[in-house]
Amino acid sequence: MTDFDTICNEVQKKKRTYRPMSPEIVLTSSFYFDDFNEYAEATSNEFEHYVYTRGTNPTTELLEEKLAKMEEGERCKVFASGMGAISATFFTMLKANDHVIFVNTVYGTTVSLIRYMERYQISYDIVNSTDTDVILSYIKDETHIIYMESPSSQKFELIDLEAIAKVAKQKDIITVIDNTWATPIYQRPLVHGIDIVIHSCSKYIGGHSDIVAGAVISSKQTVELIEEKGFLYLGATCSPLNSYLALRGLRTMPVRMRQFTKNICTVLDYLSTDKRIKKIHHPYCGNAWQKQLAEKYLDGYGSLFGIDMVDDDLEKLKVFVNALQVFTLGVSWGGFESLVLPVFKGNNQQAIIDRGLDVTHLRIYVGLENPQELIEDIKAALTIAYGK
Repeated sequence: MTDFDTICNEVQKKKRTYRPMSPEIVLTSSFYFDDFNEYAEATSNEFEHYVYTRGTNPTTELLEEKLAKMEEGERCKVFASGMGAISATFFTMLKANDHVIFVNTVYGTTVSLIRYMERYQISYDIVNSTDTDVILSYIKDETHIIYMESPSSQKFELIDLEAIAKVAKQKDIITVIDNTWATPIYQRPLVHGIDIVIHSCSKYIGGHSDIVAGAVISSKQTVELIEEKGFLYLGATCSPLNSYLALRGLRTMPVRMRQFTKNICTVLDYLSTDKRIKKIHHPYCGNAWQKQLAEKYLDGYGSLFGIDMVDDDLEKLKVFVNALQVFTLGVSWGGFESLVLPVFKGNNQQAIIDRGLDVTHLRIYVGLENPQELIEDIKAALTIAYGK
């Protein structure tokens, strides 16, 4: 008689000899052991052995190895989201009475996290300046982290990483940067003295708008500490399937990034001539100081930027957004599709001003469509909303 219970439930221990060209998706929560000695050795350090996917998984490990090499770091840890990576870093590195400096217009949820951590006696300052002397003037005796984006969210301004890193090291301050916009292909902050690099892998690394993941890259010692504390305790484990999809994204990432640079420069060349746009926020259109920093730190341009309208009529802004046909209204970015996202949500004008933004500010992402088609879409929507 066929024993269906045994057939359906037995652990598959057959040794495999095939060699797939594409990495395997190891969809398992746990791993088995041949004997007690192997089990004891593995469980002595589950970040160096396969024990439980919450710690280490072969698919995720391959992604970590590639990201560490790309950033020229010693080690990488992948998380379930970019905020998982940021939260684990703060949780690990900060203690009561520490002070954090946020440089540039940092991602809003990151700022919300540190505001929440005030209940644990963590203080912070937000510095909306690219001037190195101004940034460094906020350092206190209790400053433990300088957290930055360069280019920044919304304004996409660059800062002098080496100058900040040099002073931070002298004062034993940890420097952390969100490098999602530039990617390791266009900027490698660790080479310039920054201690920790963070990525939202949901963006250019994944590249297809179908995953949520994050990563931390640093020295072996630092990443091991984050693994043992923030990663393990917060449990923001990346799915092996998402790790596989990120690996798939890496295969085309260099060619995609080259195309993004071509597309964004073409679109910005047009927009810089349109008088209905008051300001363009992107290093390609920056002032002399920004262009100098771009020459020093960037090997290419990401395709996310911001614009402010000359006309501050918010009803016209809504008409413009609704008139776009190729650009899609939606959050996130980094995939194949072009996107638009106004900071105005209907009742948050004061919050926008408090962040140092214009109320008509729009975040725009140029995808992989024909750039001339994107230009025509913007021109038509501008004409509908603001006239010729």
